[in-house]
Amino acid sequence: MSAYRGTVILLLDGDERPAAAGDLRRDEAGSWGGSLAFPVEARTPHLLNLTEGRLSIRGQEGSFVRPDTSDWVNSPTGQFRIRIEGSGDAPF
Repeated sequence: MSAYRGTVILLLDGDERPAAAGDLRRDEAGSWGGSLAFPVEARTPHLLNLTEGRLSIRGQEGSFVRPDTSDWVNSPTGQFRIRIEGSGDAPF
């Protein structure tokens, strides 16, 4: 099992590249996932409705799904936090 805590860049259409604080884990079977925390100002309709995407960690890219778009409701004050489940190889 391994973990990554640090900066994650979300790769969106166009030039938008919001940065998030990632708290991600990979288990012994290779499955990975966790949470991405953005500043509350990043809470846009696009991110609210995001169901899948790509991210980059130190130049390594990975794909993910977001199974529950209402997950942000319990975000800590001042943050917009989403939960993701990795798809394919972990980028860390």
